Amino acid sequence: MEKGISLDNKRLPAFTARRLTQTTFLIVEWDDVFNEHPFIYAKVVPSAKTILIIDTGCGGATHNPEIGLKSLREFIETVDVPDNNGKPLNEGAKMKYIVVESHCHYDHILGVEPFATDSPILGSSHSPSFVSPENFPANSECNAQGLRTPIYELTLVPHLHEITSSSGLSMGLTVLHTPGHTPDELALWDADEKMLYTGDTLYEDDPIIFPTGGSLPVWFSTIDQLIELVKTQPDSENVMINCGHATALRPALEVLRTCRKFMENVVSGKEPLKRRYLRRGTWCVEFKEDKGRFSLICPERLVLEAKGEVVA
Repeated sequence: MEKGISLDNKRLPAFTARRLTQTTFLIVEWDDVFNEHPFIYAKVVPSAKTILIIDTGCGGATHNPEIGLKSLREFIETVDVPDNNGKPLNEGAKMKYIVVESHCHYDHILGVEPFATDSPILGSSHSPSFVSPENFPANSECNAQGLRTPIYELTLVPHLHEITSSSGLSMGLTVLHTPGHTPDELALWDADEKMLYTGDTLYEDDPIIFPTGGSLPVWFSTIDQLIELVKTQPDSENVMINCGHATALRPALEVLRTCRKFMENVVSGKEPLKRRYLRRGTWCVEFKEDKGRFSLICPERLVLEAKGEVVA
């Protein structure tokens, strides 16, 4: 388990936390049963008396018998964090919450219900049908994983929505619709701290996994928009990217451009196929750079469609 928390004889938490910026912490679910190790972000805004949570992880599900504290909310409110002057991020639950889900996949939403009792849960309005009650169990992949789908009210917000607290104070974050990985994928832009939060649109080292509902052409369009956003900043080299897995506080422009090039090579055929296999009745493909840090797993149909080939 990485450093960043103090147990003080409490139950071992399913999470660790460390500071990224003056306001923002990275929380990692470090030993989940799905081997996802999701990255969760908490932006603390004392002036608004509110903490904004980006994704809620896997709900503490683990095979590790030593882990006893499995609730993300309980972790935030009770576990001392050395990077926070040795105090919990929300000691005594004095601050309110806003939760933003980068997208609806299970490893980003299974910890949401304890927050949903008294806090707004925000998601992208880009494709309301994708997250509709009738489609949510399948599109969240809860059905495929044999999981109970969390029950909560999702408030859909538009592109360029400025997030505010219940008292109307700015949280310093703008919602960006970034479909591609999924139709409901979103990113958050923190202009003051020059931080870009991208969910599962991309990340390093671990395979970028596209579901059946993904689209590579749409993904390329999204990446181009994010690159343009970063490029237009006066100090673009100082903009950092923070992803849903594996990657945090990395140079945004370099990561975006390098990942885009990898995907270009996949579609053009320059990147050799590593594996083709049948998964849940769908032919899937895997590509992985031999000396790089990017890899892709997706339905074969997505790559063929991106190449402009007719898919039967």
